[in-house]
Amino acid sequence: MLTMVDDAPALRLVRPSAGMAALPLPDPSTMAVTPMGDGSLVALLADGRAFAAPRGPAGLLAGTGWRPVDLRWSGPLPAEAIIFGAATSPDGKRLAAVARPPSAESPSALVVVEPLEGRAEAVALPDESLGAPPAWLDDGRVAIVQRGRDGETFVAVIAVATERVVDRIPFRALAFGTSGDGKVAVVLGDESRLFVGATADVLARRRAPDGGPDLAPGDVVRGSVALDSDGRRLAAVVEDAAGISRVATFVRAGDAWEPGARIAAPPGSYGGRLAWLP
Repeated sequence: MLTMVDDAPALRLVRPSAGMAALPLPDPSTMAVTPMGDGSLVALLADGRAFAAPRGPAGLLAGTGWRPVDLRWSGPLPAEAIIFGAATSPDGKRLAAVARPPSAESPSALVVVEPLEGRAEAVALPDESLGAPPAWLDDGRVAIVQRGRDGETFVAVIAVATERVVDRIPFRALAFGTSGDGKVAVVLGDESRLFVGATADVLARRRAPDGGPDLAPGDVVRGSVALDSDGRRLAAVVEDAAGISRVATFVRAGDAWEPGARIAAPPGSYGGRLAWLP
């Protein structure tokens, strides 16, 4: 979990049975920390630099630290843009992120990073981007929540190989995410409603799923939502009725969702982006 604690970024390893453990960051400008398929972590900085922790959280706890990743960039980042939270492809080898100014939704770009190959590419997007991380639909397509000239939100589907927007699905969403394998989608709607269903159904029906887990009374989503590798577990950064920031988890049981562990975030923290470890 990457969050802000007393106005400074902080990385935490969230363990349902043992709370949170602090992990070091490579730089105060870190914007995303994402687990890769080989168990490593990759951190993206606001200016496009990247660092890797080859042994993942265990290595960071043991003091092995971060190593810089030498990236060869193709395509410029938008002027005054920073890189927002990232998501890992189903094959575990690539990251996708959104780059845009910190206080404006355009100009924006899709950023795709291949850490092991040392490649990074920025592709300009024609519409405004909300800043939520992209969601991988499969190894060749990503979905990004955007806003059109009419002010309405939609999900843009982009073919990574051709860099083209191949579909625009109009529905109200504050964030759109998928499980690690891309087969299950989660939509954050108005009033902190969570909708979860098969990604293929979302694309075919062109609408958000019909149902999902219910938040505890008084909870409001204040950060990201994240599905695990196969979409059976969901985590969300919430603020409860007492104003305390927590990580709320849910477990799928058949067609229903049951509440799981609730872990208090560090004092003074707010928001945050979550990613399940492999």
